Amino acid sequence: MTIISESGTEQEIHPSQQLLSDFIADFSEFIEFKDNKPLSSFKSSPYIETQENYKYSVYEQTRDSLKNKSWQKEDIGTGKIQRCVADAIKRKIYHDGTSVNNNLIDWRKQDDFSRQRKGSSLEEVLFRFYKSNDIKPKNAFEAFEREGLPYQVIAYLFFIKDIEKFMPISQQRFDGIFDDLGIPDFITSRNCSWDNYVTFNGIIKEVRATLLPIFPDTTLLDAHSFLWIIGSQMKADSFIPSRLNAQPVTPKLDEENIITEVETAPDDNEEQEYYEGSDVFQMHRRKERSKGLIKDAKASRLKSDSKLCCDVCGFSFLEIYGSLGEGFIEAHHIKPISQLTEETAITISELALVCANCHRMLHRKHAPTIDELKDLIK
Repeated sequence: MTIISESGTEQEIHPSQQLLSDFIADFSEFIEFKDNKPLSSFKSSPYIETQENYKYSVYEQTRDSLKNKSWQKEDIGTGKIQRCVADAIKRKIYHDGTSVNNNLIDWRKQDDFSRQRKGSSLEEVLFRFYKSNDIKPKNAFEAFEREGLPYQVIAYLFFIKDIEKFMPISQQRFDGIFDDLGIPDFITSRNCSWDNYVTFNGIIKEVRATLLPIFPDTTLLDAHSFLWIIGSQMKADSFIPSRLNAQPVTPKLDEENIITEVETAPDDNEEQEYYEGSDVFQMHRRKERSKGLIKDAKASRLKSDSKLCCDVCGFSFLEIYGSLGEGFIEAHHIKPISQLTEETAITISELALVCANCHRMLHRKHAPTIDELKDLIK
């Protein structure tokens, strides 16, 4: 991919293949940890299905709600076309039997579009873009720019136009991801332009080409999800791949950590404005854990072990971290929680209290039992 820099010189933009290969290995390990099984495809992963594949539902249902097949040329200037697009942007969607918000666009951008001044010029571009198909993508992008639409909204309009060519964008987050991939000189924030968007999609296409030999059914949207997971979920979980031979840490585990903290940032936008105090939607589903069970398990253990030592290696957070680690330990279901249903009764004896490192190892591929992990340590 070649882009033109501000100085007018051409610049080749490519992700580092070594970094990309490392991230693919880390990603596979992360998904295997989440699903308790090796990753064979993006469609086969329960974790990816709940966390990322809702975007397919957004695409399909938003296209249906556009009602662009019913648009007539006489509708241009009446406000009807803008209302259809605004409804498509803001609509709730259904994925896996659950009603969720469309969070591919920051909610403030959704509201701004709904309040966009009604005019024939924007409706004419939308009509030509979605109905008559007689406008080139570059010309449509630049026309949307002239109408004052932000980068994130324009990218979304292109995404629901053609899922095989165009992807939604979240500028600040993807700039961080591209930096991780060894392409720090390519910035999308405050760089809304057709050339920038072409390069953005081109990078994702290169990522897809690298994923295809490993996961043959990978789509462009899957590659987009792959980048989002390595730049968001894996970091939020403090996931440390085995290749790094990391020092002992206390990772956040979505399903198994006694204390689950989910830290969310506002959706990225090129204005880089920050709002606090508003409700934030997060699409996330996990097996619910009984807080009472965990509390009782810790209380029972404290009667015999005030240091709450790990059942496997004997590590104590209290001994190492002092008051900061007092009362802290992670709970591990001897029977995987993914196999439990609402009707499954669990007792304290079916939990093991373990440190973060041993907990990770208990969820590795071909996961060992408690006794087997003890033998490995010995």
